[in-house]
Amino acid sequence: MHRRKKVKPLKISDTVIHMPEGVCKVTEIIERELSTSGRHKYYILVPVYDPGTKIYVPIEGSGHKIRSLLSCEEVNNLIQDISEADYIWIEDEKKRQEAYSDIIAGGDHKMVISLIRTLDREKSRKEEAGKKFHSADERIFKEAERILNEEFGFVLGIKPSSVPDYIKEQTLKED
Repeated sequence: MHRRKKVKPLKISDTVIHMPEGVCKVTEIIERELSTSGRHKYYILVPVYDPGTKIYVPIEGSGHKIRSLLSCEEVNNLIQDISEADYIWIEDEKKRQEAYSDIIAGGDHKMVISLIRTLDREKSRKEEAGKKFHSADERIFKEAERILNEEFGFVLGIKPSSVPDYIKEQTLKED
């Protein structure tokens, strides 16, 4: 199981994962009064794949939104284990949306992979039956893929859009 890696105090130019923005670089560390609760220190993060955005994250208590990137070895181990990912479909739409949103926010890579595989399978089943895939499921599916592909791509040194092909190549080598 891949747990959230605790983040040591960050330095300018460190790269981390910020939920829900994805892979970000620390560009500044500032002290400002940005709220009614007084002066605080903030990390200024810029998403690697959306450099026009700045995110102010209070240093105190930032551990629930920021984590370290996986290593290349960890990414490849996760890819090797993809075929063992659990099927986690939940019939009740409201419970499903809540549980799946929690999985994305939680950042457990194995659970996110299970989520992607489950939604991909359900999408295919719906299409084969001539039915539409629920828009909320599609949104969560795309968000989970974006987050995973961005991190895997960054760590592997490839474009996020190339990650699915990379995964296919790696899983074919195993067979």
